[in-house]
Amino acid sequence: MFARRFETIQDACDALLEADQLTARALSIIGSVDIEATCGLPAEMMLALGARRSGADAKMLVNAAATLRAMPYTASAFADGSLSWSQVRSITLAVRTVDAAGKSTIDELIGRHADGHSSMDPDEMIARVYDAVACLRTDLARAREDRQIAREYLSIQGRLDGSSTLTGEMGPESTATLVNALDVMAEPPTTPDEDGPTRPQQHAQALLAMAEHVLNGDSTGTTRPRPRLIATIDVESLAAGAESAAARILWSVAGRPARMTPLSAEVMACDASVVPVIFNGARPVAVGDATAPISPKLRAALIARDGRCRFPACGAPVAWCDAHHIRARIHDGPTTIDNLVLLCRRCHRRIHRGRWRITLRDDGVMEFTDGRYYAESPPHRERRE
Repeated sequence: MFARRFETIQDACDALLEADQLTARALSIIGSVDIEATCGLPAEMMLALGARRSGADAKMLVNAAATLRAMPYTASAFADGSLSWSQVRSITLAVRTVDAAGKSTIDELIGRHADGHSSMDPDEMIARVYDAVACLRTDLARAREDRQIAREYLSIQGRLDGSSTLTGEMGPESTATLVNALDVMAEPPTTPDEDGPTRPQQHAQALLAMAEHVLNGDSTGTTRPRPRLIATIDVESLAAGAESAAARILWSVAGRPARMTPLSAEVMACDASVVPVIFNGARPVAVGDATAPISPKLRAALIARDGRCRFPACGAPVAWCDAHHIRARIHDGPTTIDNLVLLCRRCHRRIHRGRWRITLRDDGVMEFTDGRYYAESPPHRERRE
């Protein structure tokens, strides 16, 4: 069965190679005959009518015939099967901006590699031709590079719910810079047989981490930047855990203020820079501070005590962490060192979603319970014999 399938595929390859030979013969005829003088019709029109070629295909065939007429080494390699029609088509497009001397130079380049065409990667020869064209027409290469730089943009297409789609265009250098940076910041890619985030998902998280890193002043010794968001939060519906909790981000990209779930509102309220107004029904009952609720000294003490995400078996670095109120601020939890714990954003959401109970013991051990029990020792705890 496998042998028969291989024969079928090889038959298809052989048929394509035969088609290339017929195309080479056709181009040789087109390039050597004055079709308009013979038939009374332009070459492109004759190919469209007589060979049922589309307009774009007929134009490409005529241009390729003219190119091969000026490039004998390339024409010979095409005729003997060393070059394919797809390669000749790419060469034709590549040399359209160079003069006769330039075509001759590139033709000699192709002739020097004539013996290796059949074993060379088809794209390698095309890359060499494009490199040669770039050397001959540095003015065009610079102009193309300038256009790419001028066209670079990043657009955030906002949706009514506050989310967005990012679209953009970047030149080769900017693309390489961005991709390299994302690969450095992202987690190692997962293998196909592993359950985990895709590479695009990892790159999205890496882009967010880069933005937070900048907002943090390139510091890895401070917690992640606090969200600068204005939200209205209905204290009753939030305390009840209703899905209709009236929490909306007022600084949205476009459209109506974006709705937040009670879970997101709780997570944000733990360590937000601004939570201006909390409502009880239609009555404002509290106005948030214009600065972070956790003072720099208190945050430094928290970082010194925890040193990382304290959720069991996580250990994410400080720069990924929020300061979580063990007893929630909306339930009058105090902003004191004994009521705070460092949690990365993922574990922070996990704590709020699962309604984990956290207890800080006198010896610094954090106890996490949700029906299960885990104890997390402080990172710098000294062991006593």
